[in-house]
Amino acid sequence: MELQRTNVTLFAFAVLVSVASNVLSAVRWAVIARGLALIAPTSRLLLMYARAMTTNMLLPGATLSGDLLRSVQLSRLGNPFVPSALSVFLDRFSGLWILCVLSLLSALGVVAWGTLTQTPGRISPDRMTLYLLVLGGIAVAPLIPLPFDRLQHSRAKWIAALATRWAQLRSRLQQARPALVASVWHSLGVQLLSAAALWICAIAVGVSLSYPVMLASAAPIFIMAALPIGVAGFGTRELAAVIVLGFAGVPSGQATATALLYGISAVVQGILAAPLFFSKP
Repeated sequence: MELQRTNVTLFAFAVLVSVASNVLSAVRWAVIARGLALIAPTSRLLLMYARAMTTNMLLPGATLSGDLLRSVQLSRLGNPFVPSALSVFLDRFSGLWILCVLSLLSALGVVAWGTLTQTPGRISPDRMTLYLLVLGGIAVAPLIPLPFDRLQHSRAKWIAALATRWAQLRSRLQQARPALVASVWHSLGVQLLSAAALWICAIAVGVSLSYPVMLASAAPIFIMAALPIGVAGFGTRELAAVIVLGFAGVPSGQATATALLYGISAVVQGILAAPLFFSKP
């Protein structure tokens, strides 16, 4: 089995890189929460984030269980629950959106570099075109204005109610926009480090792949891992890795081992963070 041939030293390094990514992610959450006028000291949110990582290892729902715990913990600092939950949502959304943008730019760079150096890529042009279109669509979608204002006067009550709720959400998003802009640098750091951790896990099982290609492949792997299916993203993450890294010529066994190692690194962090549940709330 590929995992039996893992370079333990490289895996330990991947864990450290992943820890740095999660610390920066907790700092990003604190920036966004304070942008929503919430009480959110960075030190307390680091503690909450670590506890959420442990929860993700124990309960089903991928990151959903940990995100719910974060929302509850933040509300216990004297914040309203809905804005607290919104800060967690925006933290998650910001990270995944930036990841899609980075993967898109990296994929474009890989294509351009292959064209400039006249070296044929392993991925067929049709597959790469489809991949770029999907990533581009995801990156552009949040920027497209939706005509919900007109629907608030709809005769269909459920449509009017939906439009009203959207208007309220949009108002909160506008309030959070400065914080989201301020947290962009944190999101860039988080995703670059996360992709680096995945890349090191790949190297640890003998995969020969450049960092730009791994960064280009990271978006669907991490997005699938975030789906509320199973525990800690196991299963969906490995499936995505087999498909996406397979396009780059990585054998299914090594792709699976790469994703498993990344998941195990999160489990290690969850175990290490478990004692924090006994610390001051």
